[in-house]
Amino acid sequence: MPNSTERSELHDSACPLAAIDRRLDDVHRHWHSAERAYFEPQAFRVAIQTAIQTLRTVTFILQSNKHLIPEFDAWYAPWQERLKADALMRWMVDARNKIEKQGDLEAHSFVRAEIVASYLDNGPVMDVPAKLFEGPRVILKGIPKKSELGDHIVKFGTLRIQRRWVENSLPNYELLEAVAIAYGRIAELVHDAHRAIGRDPPTTVDAETGEQYAPGRGGKMPCMIGHGDARTINISLSDGKRFDLTHLAIPADVEEGRKSAEKYGLQPDKIWDATGDQEAVLNSLFRSARRMTETDGYHVTMSVLLRGNKPVRLAQVEFPDQGAKYVVMRDMANEVTKLAADGVILIGEGWRAKADASKPYMRAADAPDRIEMLHAVLVRREGDPVELIADFRRQGDQVRLADTHTVRGGQHYMFAPIYNAWGRVLPDDWKK
Repeated sequence: MPNSTERSELHDSACPLAAIDRRLDDVHRHWHSAERAYFEPQAFRVAIQTAIQTLRTVTFILQSNKHLIPEFDAWYAPWQERLKADALMRWMVDARNKIEKQGDLEAHSFVRAEIVASYLDNGPVMDVPAKLFEGPRVILKGIPKKSELGDHIVKFGTLRIQRRWVENSLPNYELLEAVAIAYGRIAELVHDAHRAIGRDPPTTVDAETGEQYAPGRGGKMPCMIGHGDARTINISLSDGKRFDLTHLAIPADVEEGRKSAEKYGLQPDKIWDATGDQEAVLNSLFRSARRMTETDGYHVTMSVLLRGNKPVRLAQVEFPDQGAKYVVMRDMANEVTKLAADGVILIGEGWRAKADASKPYMRAADAPDRIEMLHAVLVRREGDPVELIADFRRQGDQVRLADTHTVRGGQHYMFAPIYNAWGRVLPDDWKK
């Protein structure tokens, strides 16, 4: 199983709450030990139970240092009520007591198979005991017939197969994810304790690159989000072939940027407008994309994750087919959560066509009167989407683009997973 990149928190050793920070960091390390041992039952059992036990001690140490926090009881009481009202946190307390006083948790390994055929709603889900799992082909053969699933699911559905550990008394949670959520709840408490003594909470950084992450994610570390993808197999229902998610991250390279600007006749300081808001960034990127498309005759699909008007992730994205697009957009939503991004731009080639009332589910790419275009869509945590469109005008081997048109609002259901990550309600017209 591939190891995810670990993140860590930068702590001030002189901080009065350093002992609490270290203990919370211990939980993070035990969580990763469990992640690495996911396919080794005994090692996983030890690591996940140690993480649960250690998590409980964070609040013990916090209470033993109550003298450090002004008016501790008044500050801590609302947190106690909040944690007691949380069913998962109550389970964590019970689980810790069971581990220490009765024995091991009753965890069982399953293989979950689910069909994904839309941006949000899941299809059928089936859990199979891992010891009975005979491979993806067996599950694929057991899927209902085309007549039962419907044409759309068979044509565009993806079978996702994932190994999962589930505890008997917590059947609706994968165990590693449950501990990650609980970690986040306690991390929020610890961060608030820092604020209560007039200090900034610890900063989350990437252990390999030194990249700093903005607060958010429900307190979870970025490496705790989307961790299940590393042990997931994706199989297209249309042809039975396995595919992997492809994201080619593009690092900032000043020299390469200078060469590209020279190739396309662009002014480097005009490619990215950092003087305005996210819509200004969209407009500047689209102007550059137009020049690149007319020069090269094509444009790859790019995703740009923003925090304010600054980029936090640029990547080349591949959508082999519609079914893969459902999975990729969900994965992109995980990245939005990890990086606390509040804006997303997706730019590339596409198709547009007039709506046909007699064929409400027909995609523009399948319409006989479809028009090829370069387009970019900006969605934001706050505000309506903005789309820029320029139709292709092919002249032999050359491509020329029509004038750019701006569309505000509109239906952009492919971004539903990202709206969901932001906790935004989907516009009614997206669901029609």
